[in-house]
Parts: sequence; C-alpha cells; structure tokens
Amino acid sequence: MNINDIRRQSRHYSKAEMIDYIAKVTGERPSASEFDSLMRRALPKESYYQERIMQAIREAYPAAFVWKAAAGAYSRQGIPDVCAIIGGKFYGFEVKRPYIGVLSKLQEQTIKAIKEAGGEAAVVSWPEQVREVIEHGATEVGY
Repeated sequence: MNINDIRRQSRHYSKAEMIDYIAKVTGERPSASEFDSLMRRALPKESYYQERIMQAIREAYPAAFVWKAAAGAYSRQGIPDVCAIIGGKFYGFEVKRPYIGVLSKLQEQTIKAIKEAGGEAAVVSWPEQVREVIEHGATEVGY
C-alpha cells in the first residue's frame, strides 16, 4: 500500500470510499483498528492541514485577518485551530486529520457558542471545505 496514494485519495474519498479503495488495492478489507492504524501512519500531522488552510485563506482573501490560535496554560481551551476575520465576520476552523480526527466535547461546545454569537465555525481538513464555509455558510462539511 503506497502512503502517497492514501494521502492523495484522502482528499477526495469519504471514509467508506477509502476503506473500499484499500480493500481493492490490498485484496483485504481492513478492520476498524487496522484502518485507524494505517491512517495514523499515512496521513500528515494536523499542523500540515492547518498550514495549508491558513495559506489558502490568505491567498483567496488577501484582506483577511488570519491567525493560528495558541494553546497553552493561559489560553482559553477549545478555541478553533485557525481563526479569521473576513469582511467583518469571524470564522473559526477546527482542523482535524481526515478519518481519524476526533472533536472534544469542549470543541463542540465552543463551535456552538461561536455560531450562537453570530460567527461561523466548522470542523475541516481541507482548504476546499474552508471555502465552502466562507462562501456558502456550510457548517457540515465533513472531515
């Protein structure tokens, strides 16, 4: 199984489609734990996705104010990884690795609070998903 193929396909395939792809390539359907293990080895760290998302926002929206939320003992927990103000509107993007990223309860609550306050927030993995949220207000983009 080629790691680069997995990375490339992860951009386009749902989890079910990726499992089917792996089964087709290897001749065996992976168990849930095998799939999880393979994805953890094959996919880049979350910071890879965060960097690409920030770069894409800056390129598509040059006037945007974009930042990566700092985590630490003195910061508010649960704030989305990538934040932006575009056209006067706040956007929070919780970035997760495809298939294996898990949202914490605090992150869920923070996303809900941002939306209730009039901002947009979503869980994303790819720049295309971010553009969907910004341009169409999509909140269920999958990751």
